[in-house]
Amino acid sequence: MRNTILVFFLLLHFCHFAQINRDIRLLNHFSKVEILADTSLFSTKKDVILHRNESHLAFEFQEDDQTIEVRMYPNELGGDASKTVSLSKSEEFVIIDSIQFVNDSYFRFKVRFKSISKSEFIAFVFEVNSLNQSNNFDLKLFPFAKTRAQINIDTDELYIGEEKRFEIISNQIHNLKLSGEWIKETDFEYRLYERNGNGFLAIVPTVLGNKSIVIPIESKKPMLSAERKINYLLTKQTLNFSIKGSRLSFLKIDKREIIKENNYTEGIEIQLDNNRNLQINKTYRIENREDKGGPLIAELFTVRRLSNDKVLCLIRPYQLHNSRNGYLFIKDNDNPLFITNLDILPELKIHKMSILREGKNWTTDNSVFPGETIEVKLEGEGLAHAKFDFEDVVYMILDSTTSNEKLINYKIKIPVDIKKRTLELYHHTKKVGNYLQIIEFQKPRSLDFVFLNYGDTPKEVKNLVQPVLFNGTVRDIVLSFKPNLIDEENHLFGKQFLEVDIRILGPRGELIEMQRIEQIEVCPGENSPRFAFYDNGNCNRQDISINAILSRKTHSLDHWSKIEVTIRHKRDKYATQGYTQKVEIYLQKLTTFDVDVSFPAGLVIKKVGVDGFPGLGGISLAMLAQFSFYDKDKIRRLKPYKVGAGFLAQNAFNFNPENTDRDLGIVVLGSVYPTRKDSKLSFPLYGGFGYFLNQDKFFYLIGPGIRISL
Repeated sequence: MRNTILVFFLLLHFCHFAQINRDIRLLNHFSKVEILADTSLFSTKKDVILHRNESHLAFEFQEDDQTIEVRMYPNELGGDASKTVSLSKSEEFVIIDSIQFVNDSYFRFKVRFKSISKSEFIAFVFEVNSLNQSNNFDLKLFPFAKTRAQINIDTDELYIGEEKRFEIISNQIHNLKLSGEWIKETDFEYRLYERNGNGFLAIVPTVLGNKSIVIPIESKKPMLSAERKINYLLTKQTLNFSIKGSRLSFLKIDKREIIKENNYTEGIEIQLDNNRNLQINKTYRIENREDKGGPLIAELFTVRRLSNDKVLCLIRPYQLHNSRNGYLFIKDNDNPLFITNLDILPELKIHKMSILREGKNWTTDNSVFPGETIEVKLEGEGLAHAKFDFEDVVYMILDSTTSNEKLINYKIKIPVDIKKRTLELYHHTKKVGNYLQIIEFQKPRSLDFVFLNYGDTPKEVKNLVQPVLFNGTVRDIVLSFKPNLIDEENHLFGKQFLEVDIRILGPRGELIEMQRIEQIEVCPGENSPRFAFYDNGNCNRQDISINAILSRKTHSLDHWSKIEVTIRHKRDKYATQGYTQKVEIYLQKLTTFDVDVSFPAGLVIKKVGVDGFPGLGGISLAMLAQFSFYDKDKIRRLKPYKVGAGFLAQNAFNFNPENTDRDLGIVVLGSVYPTRKDSKLSFPLYGGFGYFLNQDKFFYLIGPGIRISL
């Protein structure tokens, strides 16, 4: 039994480190990655932790806008010039120094985070291109900090019902969770909040006597112990207070917030603490000063006493009031009787909603894309105490540093698999009328999902950047697509709208035919998180035959004809410039046959069986059927030699009756000549052998000539 348990735990241990190793080796491209933050160095060799079942590279930050240097060491040292690495942009950080290959040993770049404490799911997304292969991977990061916090208590005396504020001293105030929400305890109410870059504790005692309260303070980004344990709780500070009664009786209201609605004459029902000096069916003034002549904030009308030792009242607010600005006094005429406190807020109104994307300007267009992170700005009235929620978002983070009564900012992450077309904005559980409209991505993707087949196998058009020399008959050209390459887990592009131009040119460059395929729609494949939400009605699912739209078929074209296929994104479908790829296919020919007439002059002819070496001959006439050869790596470029057979009339233009050296021979010749294009006249060099018919002798020959090409 003990051996079985031991084996089980060893397997768990092995799987844990296998998971870390598999995730962090970055598709086997890099042996290690290092992060230099200030003077500390963190590496995938020793600082990888498993968080949420995924491997992360942990590093410590000191500032909310921390700058780090990242070094990535390839497995093959020595500078692989064919490998390039690119880093995707992110709204979480700014790239200061782009990726460079340093000292022929590692890649290096620098980034500065915008706000680590507010960022969720920080990761570097890389693309590595090597040997015509492209791989994407991400390096998930786990920032942690040694955060300390202490509440600065300058007095231990509190008064019942009175709010007291104490400052929170911290080395990283931006990393503290200060929600600003009131929390009820047995003897106190308190809240932790941030204002102007400082943290505070606001506390209100509700019971007389010597009382204690434990205030827990948590961090946004955790601390990491030496044993790699994650801890978000900084400290639990115990505070001891002596609670005294107020000079005036404090009457607690059951509602901490009252909305002052315009043109609203009816009172708002509240419950007030009972007091024997509080008369029923009487109207009291509520002012913000104890002295006479204070401004009228609200009126309070007592209706009846309740069985729970409360008094049912109607309150009519006339002015706005913030509880942090002081207490409210309940007066009978100018005579103060009681004190209380609450917030009288303006009626919630949203005048404008704006959206900000990284690198863009604010816009009032409420259209958003699945999976993207945006900032939403609400402008209106009464926003400081509002609690908004967009339905079904991944997270919605309030930017407390820029929020006030008239403006509030949120950072919102839209789920990549969102099913709804509209995301309503709620205030508590009530719709406020504003919403986000979900639209699908429509971005041009690199044409790596488009393939062209002009022979036996489809080829990625993105790689067909050089002219194609095809030796054979092009039976057809087929355009096909791989929809699963369009959308990826974290990179969505949406439907791809393409058009194709086809031009057929003859061997001399003359235009034979031109056609265009106007509308091609390619939808992402089933691997896309948005597959079920695309409108697939017009999507092209079949291969496209070019011959089906051509009147002059590709299999009937002459040698050295050119087929141009230009594939591009439709410009009217995208807000940005799309991609264009032009493919040129030449119908290659390796040999050609022609008939040449030339006039060899000064030939040296050696007859077999005849002693001695003859002198130079006169002008002869040669008619040859010759084969020419094309360079297989160049377009219509002949090699500088030919091989042929035919007739040679020796000394054909010597009409002297005493000339006895005239004869007709059958020859096999090879010639070397200049390869000027379209040259009808050239001066080749001949060499070969033959047979003279009159003299009945074989011979060898070599010499220059004048060549005329017919």
